[in-house]
Amino acid sequence: MNNFYQRAITGILYVAITVTAIIISPVITAILFLVIGLLTVSEFLINFKGRARPHLGFSLLISAMVYAIIALHTMEIFNDVYLLLLIAPVLAFFALELFRREKNPFLNITFALIAMVYVIVPLALLNNIYQFGFQTGSEPYQFLLAFFVLIWVNDTGAYLTGLLIGKHKLLPSVSPKKTWEGFFGGALLALVIAWLAGNYFENYQNISYVFYAIIIIIFATVGDLVESLLKRNFNVKDSGSILPGHGGMLDRFDGVLLSAPAIFLYMKLILES
Repeated sequence: MNNFYQRAITGILYVAITVTAIIISPVITAILFLVIGLLTVSEFLINFKGRARPHLGFSLLISAMVYAIIALHTMEIFNDVYLLLLIAPVLAFFALELFRREKNPFLNITFALIAMVYVIVPLALLNNIYQFGFQTGSEPYQFLLAFFVLIWVNDTGAYLTGLLIGKHKLLPSVSPKKTWEGFFGGALLALVIAWLAGNYFENYQNISYVFYAIIIIIFATVGDLVESLLKRNFNVKDSGSILPGHGGMLDRFDGVLLSAPAIFLYMKLILES
């Protein structure tokens, strides 16, 4: 029960900060996700490095550059040509390893690049989801706020349902605590909230939000399992300890990291077509 209360308090603070930033401004939101991204990359490189020894400070600098390029392009401050700048950070990792004289230079490069693709790119794409709201003629923050609400609802519903009635393991070889009952409990709650969101934000039909929820349910669950697989591979209980009751930043954002690119594609290929 102590862990439950600790988890609840941390969760409330996290939700309050995120919602406040999203409602106030896309710039504040972008800065918040940049900070979260750098903390998560740091956590990833420290706790899951194995035989790799990527340079932490340099990796964080390059991660910030990649995030800034994608975010500024999303805000239409940079045009498409500036996306070519993303090549430079990749080349920089190769150049750095020439002078570090490490035993596993290509492993260092691979691990640093994985951290950027796995963490920074999805968090940067959240800004694009925010900007999509400006095309709707309604509250510009609606899609990004809905994104996080559905992530939280699905996660909370799965956690509580699994805790109360969970018996059948979802994927015990990867995550022994996750159950099918939890999965369907979280999914049902997320679908209900998505339908209600469609009633509140009238510029899109309810079914659009239902598909939105289905994508999040699937990819957030897969993202959670992928992070569990990562922790199992490196024999780590939590990705960190910065969030009491939740573990690390990666533990909290694992579902976001795979859901964000999927929702980005849904908006570009379906909602904008």
